[in-house]
Amino acid sequence: MLYTGARAGEALWLDWHEVKLAKADVHFIKTKNGHPRYVPLHPAALDALASLPHRDGAVFRRPDGRPYERPQSPSDTSAGSRIGTAFTGALKRAGIENFRVHDLRHTWATWHYAEHRDLIRLQRLGGWKTLSMVTRYAHQSSDADRESINALPVLATREIHVRLESDKAESA
Repeated sequence: MLYTGARAGEALWLDWHEVKLAKADVHFIKTKNGHPRYVPLHPAALDALASLPHRDGAVFRRPDGRPYERPQSPSDTSAGSRIGTAFTGALKRAGIENFRVHDLRHTWATWHYAEHRDLIRLQRLGGWKTLSMVTRYAHQSSDADRESINALPVLATREIHVRLESDKAESA
């Protein structure tokens, strides 16, 4: 989920016929908004998937090897809660606090936006219907904008400095 931007349900109920290891991509067929999408697999995700011991049926399985129970109705959006215990245990072992399963999707979107500054591509890859939804996921810090601010032209810096000092003296 951290390297595909998959929603919990998209990942949890992913089937091997949707994963193409040789092409390094995944095709999320059943999505929240009903629009299937392809996502290239990051090398870390590709390695993790290639290390799984099986290549048929459900990609991700419970500790007993059985697939996670699929939703019984379209209104069932409880995918994250189905892995809650395991996820909480992993967070505890890693020393991570205040983090939810869905935060993986936010992290992926933030990383992608910070690297590419391309909301249209991020929208397509993440499967959001509107740009306003994408912007709720693509978080950034003010440090991310420092380079663009520092790239602004410098004009008559000595004159500006003198004028600022003069303004300060007048207001005092």
